Amino acid sequence: MKNLYLLGILLGFTLNQCKESEKADLVILNATIYTSDSLKTSASAFAVKGKQFIAVGSDVEIKPFIGPKTEVRDMHKSFIMAGFIEGHGHFLSLGKSLVNLDLLKVKSWQEIVDSVKMIALRSEPGQWIEGRGWHQDKWSDKFMNTFNSYPYHDALSKVSPNNPVILFHASGHALLANSKAMEISKISSESESPKGGRIVKDRNSKLTGVFEENAMDLIENTYQNYVKTLDQEVLKNKKKLQAINASNLALEFGITSFEDAGSSLSELQLLHKWSMDHTIQQRIYAMLYEPIDSMLQKMESLPFHTEDPTRFKSIAVKTYMDGALGSYGAWLMEDYTDNPGTRGQNLIDPERINDIARLAIKKDLQVCVHAIGDRGNKEVLDVFEKIAKEFPEVINKRWRIEHAQHLRQEDIQRFKSLGVIASMQSIHCTSDAPFVIKRLGEERAKSSSYIWRSLLNNGVHLANGTDTPVESINPFECMYAAVTRKRLDNDMVFFPEECMSRQEALLSYTLWNAYASKDENLKGSISINKLADFVVLDRNLLTCAPIDIAGCKVIEVYMDGKKIK
Repeated sequence: MKNLYLLGILLGFTLNQCKESEKADLVILNATIYTSDSLKTSASAFAVKGKQFIAVGSDVEIKPFIGPKTEVRDMHKSFIMAGFIEGHGHFLSLGKSLVNLDLLKVKSWQEIVDSVKMIALRSEPGQWIEGRGWHQDKWSDKFMNTFNSYPYHDALSKVSPNNPVILFHASGHALLANSKAMEISKISSESESPKGGRIVKDRNSKLTGVFEENAMDLIENTYQNYVKTLDQEVLKNKKKLQAINASNLALEFGITSFEDAGSSLSELQLLHKWSMDHTIQQRIYAMLYEPIDSMLQKMESLPFHTEDPTRFKSIAVKTYMDGALGSYGAWLMEDYTDNPGTRGQNLIDPERINDIARLAIKKDLQVCVHAIGDRGNKEVLDVFEKIAKEFPEVINKRWRIEHAQHLRQEDIQRFKSLGVIASMQSIHCTSDAPFVIKRLGEERAKSSSYIWRSLLNNGVHLANGTDTPVESINPFECMYAAVTRKRLDNDMVFFPEECMSRQEALLSYTLWNAYASKDENLKGSISINKLADFVVLDRNLLTCAPIDIAGCKVIEVYMDGKKIK
């Protein structure tokens, strides 16, 4: 009997020890939780131990996880969901846009000219002036002299005669240069456009100052040569500041993970370093992007895993099939309605994508191809389909088409059958709405543009994001666009039959983006054994008025179960 008694005490002590080991570090109670988990879509409480969720459920179910050292928070019905994942953005470019001239919200050409004038007045002669974000279809100037809707450089050249100016289009697929920049780049009216690009000249061969797609290199190369003359340590510190600025802004919007859509190998190495030392607070998934021959060589460095792959990984490569619709670069099956004789730009021979794809199979990498026009998307799918016939396992590789903005109806099923992710950005729909019908005509715009409802109904995997700094990084404005397809400034609605539901919009910023980066077992939902990344918001995104989605504010941000904002 004495031995049985001692055995009972020992068993009780062991059970208590086990229970104690299950006690949480953090318990959230009395919340309104959207989990992004189809097995348990809602809850009122969860428990975190270490870096992971260990239980999700009702207050009653979670209270047993409270121990003497557990931090317990009553959230008073606050809305909580998984941390946002930016599914397609440009991290360092975002940081640069916060330091350089930001033209994303300018409403007129005159405003741009005035902004450059102010900088030129305080700049040393020869110093380059750089900016980004202009879009000619969003200006209010009247009686403005244009060609193909682009302005002429003359006013810009007048206010900055001694400083070369390089201003990138919002899409990143065109730039505007002043006469000084063209002069030192040795560009004249007799210069010829390179393959896959256009030096925009009017009917009298006068230079407008606009360079599209591959023609941008004629100015950019000169600018990069100038950059090489600057103090490299100063430039490195400036780039680090850009990364810090980008990270801080992303955190303000509850973004805990960021899928970077194309960086050079040297930039990947910096992103890795700054991720591991927490200079960058977000988890980074990054695609390698280099000129084609360099990329084929540097792909040997991938996959780029680290000692902590939850912080940084590069398992994908990025290339470009075509340009952007706003700058007439999207490759179309038929002419632009407002620019007859033009069908966009094919930036790369499809066979080169085939070369990339074959090496990617060998290295077990994702292939991510920028394609916007219906012809561009068709050509990418043709390459993927050809590869899949030879290597059927490609269908499970989660290759991606970045943007997939304008699609032929017959290509929807090919996304599904090939397992290709349509990495779309909802905000592009409403941002581009004022000029899409002008570019494509009503019928093409309706049947082919931003058709995420049609894709979802056919079982295609989607990812979402903002393409920042092409658009604001704000996920709430992007989700508002997803569920309403309505502009915030004038209530213009773009074919609302293609809207997402509220839950789909939330999934598109959490679990779907985690799937797109092969991380759905690690993050993207409030689920047991996943990383405890979550955000507390000031309103319920599932029940608030549609217009209130766009104005949502982030109250708190947690990563690895720790509050970081």
